Amino acid sequence: MGVATGRGSYARTTPDRFGFPRLRRARVKRHFGYVTGDLVRAKVPTGKWTGTWTGRISVRADGQHSLTTPAGRINVRHRHLQLLQRADGYGYSVRPEPERSTSRKRS
Repeated sequence: MGVATGRGSYARTTPDRFGFPRLRRARVKRHFGYVTGDLVRAKVPTGKWTGTWTGRISVRADGQHSLTTPAGRINVRHRHLQLLQRADGYGYSVRPEPERSTSRKRS
């Protein structure tokens, strides 16, 4: 399994440093079909972060989601994402596949 990551918080407003409501938050947690914590694969065609990235996302209402990968955090448009696993409250680590042996053992 992995480490518990939670599923976000229910907050209707963002308070200022005195505790008074400063702005209203979005009333939904799902943006463009994704929720914070989803495991996704991003295929970025152009720009500084060109390539294929896999990791956990933090959704943003404008569609520019934040993707956390083992290499660091990048910003990705929602149209470049492919869902691998829905958020279930746990964080999973990724390890490389072992090399396949080319020799065949016969018994």
